[in-house]
Amino acid sequence: MRWLFDRNVLENESRAIIFRYIKENPETYAKKIIQETNLSRGTVLYHLDILVYAGMVTSLKDSRFKKYRTAMKVIV
Repeated sequence: MRWLFDRNVLENESRAIIFRYIKENPETYAKKIIQETNLSRGTVLYHLDILVYAGMVTSLKDSRFKKYRTAMKVIV
């Protein structure tokens, strides 16, 4: 993902929606993001991976599922 830079990560509309949702609902699960944003499962999981790779979101394993929250360094 060399094409990914801090300045363009949120230019994608779906990714921006997901990031905004996580910012407003910390410690949330992918299933909840899918339900609340009406984005497809594949879209949400793909963009979550990109947000984690970019360092904007972190994930924590909670039993069987991952919780997502914004990373500490992000100021958007």
